Amino acid sequence: MKRQMRNAENAQSEVIGYSLLLGVLVTAVGIIIVLAAPIIQESKNDVYLKNVEQGFTVLDSKVSMVGLGNSPSQLVQIYTQAGDIVIDDNTYSRISVIFYNGSDRYEVYNSSMGTVEYTLGQDKIAYEGGGTFRKYPGNDNVIMITPPEFHYNGETLTLPIIRINSNQSIGGSGVVNLYFQSNNTPNVLFPNPDVNPEFTNPLLKGKQVYVVIKSDYYKAWAKYIEERTDASVVTNDAAKEVRVSLNAKPNNLDQELEMPIDIFGFNVENESALNNFSIILANGTSNFKLVMTTSATHTEPYFTLSADKSQGDGELGVFIEVNYYDNGARETWEWDVQALKDAQDNFDIDFLNNSIGITYKSPTNSWTWINESICNDIYVNTQSFTCGGQKILQHYMSIVGPTFTFYPEPSPYWDGFEQGGSSYVLFYEVMPPRITYLHIVEHKIQATVA
Repeated sequence: MKRQMRNAENAQSEVIGYSLLLGVLVTAVGIIIVLAAPIIQESKNDVYLKNVEQGFTVLDSKVSMVGLGNSPSQLVQIYTQAGDIVIDDNTYSRISVIFYNGSDRYEVYNSSMGTVEYTLGQDKIAYEGGGTFRKYPGNDNVIMITPPEFHYNGETLTLPIIRINSNQSIGGSGVVNLYFQSNNTPNVLFPNPDVNPEFTNPLLKGKQVYVVIKSDYYKAWAKYIEERTDASVVTNDAAKEVRVSLNAKPNNLDQELEMPIDIFGFNVENESALNNFSIILANGTSNFKLVMTTSATHTEPYFTLSADKSQGDGELGVFIEVNYYDNGARETWEWDVQALKDAQDNFDIDFLNNSIGITYKSPTNSWTWINESICNDIYVNTQSFTCGGQKILQHYMSIVGPTFTFYPEPSPYWDGFEQGGSSYVLFYEVMPPRITYLHIVEHKIQATVA
């Protein structure tokens, strides 16, 4: 009887053991499946994305043939096993070109580029602006696959804008056929004097050209432009945009004295960048005075430049004064110039010249000159200066530069002459990146998905 009971207990133990073992195996397989499934799916997605990435590289080449070449149409086949492809011509991606002539602003172009975008989960692959881009999960994981259409050689910016027109989408697996068509009639935006007489090459009057690109892939745009050109590039993460600025040469002709006077890209690295700065004041009186400041709110650091007839040297003399302010201290320079006066009482004032030398007139010893390669010194009150007016203005314009504005101080510090009819000459060397020629052409592409 005891043996039978022992055999029964052994049998029950074997059943329980097999059950436990089976439970462990089932649990282990379940865990393996749960843990491995995402890895397997991720591997599959990587293969899908790689195939689509290759397809978009082909797409880039064929769209360029349609937009920039001689082909009226092209068919691109992209193999997808999952995900969606969307063509959108009202997308966030946008490009604008802004041209400045002094303080006058001209918008050369401002429109959506249009995108062809593939999305799989949080991964994206897109074509826009003549290039292809890949965005991985995360805000900063963006790379360029093929370069966009942005060509700058240090003198000329060539910007063929390929604009995708259409709003369609398709999802699922299989072969996606994308048709791209163009009438091969490019829209020349710049140079185009028929639209605006300012839109001409060379850009001698324009002080600056801006190209602003808004895109989910803006960081890849910025990296490409920074690495391939010497253009000035600034990104704005909040606006998802990259801003490219190029400095054109200022002209060396008389310009109407309209305030404020904008200085774009003053070459702070060249001690001889300032070549000419003079003003002709119309119908000046014996007490004329003008004061210009580089800060309308007097926010330090800034400097003021003044011309004052009442303290001049004789009938033709004009008293010049420069004051630089920073951290509550001041550097002051004074000198006289001979202003040529004509029969209509117009005064011709050359700020870069001086007739009897320049004097440092400040109770505070100078502190901004000790790093100058020439004329470097610590100047004290009543000490003379022999480098001329050109060096004084060059020095302070380099400190507040490369881009700043001269504002007029209000009356009575801007009085005693007629601004209408007055003119000025301001010629300086711009710092890189420089631009002399601008070529912008829009190419519209009609896209169809099937």
